Amino acid sequence: DPDLSDGPTIAKSRGLKPALKVGGARQKGKRKQRDDEEDGSEMEERPSKRGPGRPAGTSNFSKASTNKALDLVEKLLPTGPKAWAHLTTRFNKWAVRHGEPERPGKSVESRYKTLLKYKKPTGNPHCPGEVKRAHRIEVMINQHVDTRELSDSDLGGAANEDNDHDSSDDSIEILPSSSSTTRTAVARRAPSPPLRRARLNAPELVDKLSKAFDPAVQKARDNDRANHSFQTTHMLALTGQLRDSQTSNDNLRRELTAMQNRLHELERARDRAEMRLEFSQGPTLAPADLPARPSGSRFKDVPGVVRVNGHVKCETVYEDGGRCTEWFSDFSDDEKENHAPSASTARMPDFSP
Repeated sequence: DPDLSDGPTIAKSRGLKPALKVGGARQKGKRKQRDDEEDGSEMEERPSKRGPGRPAGTSNFSKASTNKALDLVEKLLPTGPKAWAHLTTRFNKWAVRHGEPERPGKSVESRYKTLLKYKKPTGNPHCPGEVKRAHRIEVMINQHVDTRELSDSDLGGAANEDNDHDSSDDSIEILPSSSSTTRTAVARRAPSPPLRRARLNAPELVDKLSKAFDPAVQKARDNDRANHSFQTTHMLALTGQLRDSQTSNDNLRRELTAMQNRLHELERARDRAEMRLEFSQGPTLAPADLPARPSGSRFKDVPGVVRVNGHVKCETVYEDGGRCTEWFSDFSDDEKENHAPSASTARMPDFSP
């Protein structure tokens, strides 16, 4: 029988059980032993924890689902957790009737807030219609909250705290005030200021009146007024004269400046006229006025110089007995050099305009 050669079969026939630990395998630490049945029942009874994110198999919002969610938000204008829960319930009923997947928890609220946070893509100037509608609904919600009184259901957990405060306030006993007298407001006028009393007695008043109507006093007062008027008039006259003098000085200063400018122009014109006259007349020196120049050769009276037919003989004697004779032309005897400068009949050009 081939089973008799198999080790595990022989051990099992003898009532032995296989080892739970295998050599080389990592074993966990010792724990409390539990029956398989109890473990299975606990796993079945224990609720499964939902992980973050969308459940597996759930599709994203379609265009119809998004429009329906926006319709419900625009109709209900939710501001608290209870309002959003009621909106989610109505949305799930619509989804069941139209074959759309149900949305658990805050899925509809998250979709609405995602549309509010939607950013415009780079290079695309157009905004999707759902995003525009979501922003418009958000404005309506803000206006609705600003213009109505909030109820406890919209505030969620804050209502419980208010109830606690109310219950604590109810336990306080208000005692009536001990004084039973009532006070009423009475309209009263402000007290008028006291009348001003005269500080002068009758004799003093009579004395002052007599001084005021005294002819000598009146005459002195009239003289003072006349002097003051005369001084004012004289001051005005002097001010006018000073102003006229300043005006005359300014006019004379302007005339003097104009005359100086005219004088400078006439002097420049005179200088230009004299220059034109000199250019037009040319040189005015006569030949008799020029100094006489010596005529003849300048080598004539020099000793040791031999002249022959307008040539000058130059002889050089060397120490070894040699001799060299050279003849040079004497241009000092030329008649052209003896002409006076005034003998030229050339005239200077006329630069007159």
